[in-house]
Amino acid sequence: MLQLKNITKTFITGDEKVEALKGITLNFRESEFVSILGQSGCGKTTLLNIIGGLDRYTTGDLVINR
Repeated sequence: MLQLKNITKTFITGDEKVEALKGITLNFRESEFVSILGQSGCGKTTLLNIIGGLDRYTTGDLVINR
């Protein structure tokens, strides 16, 4: 099982803050097959990087195998 609870990710570049993810809450069941779709720049890769442990989220909670 995988749960994302109110995950946010903010990138800071100079004086500008970019919110890549804004309060994402998702539940994935064991052995569930999903696809993530969306337009360019909507945060798909950022979400996958957080799930895969390649990136840290700003706020929220990520629960794996609970």
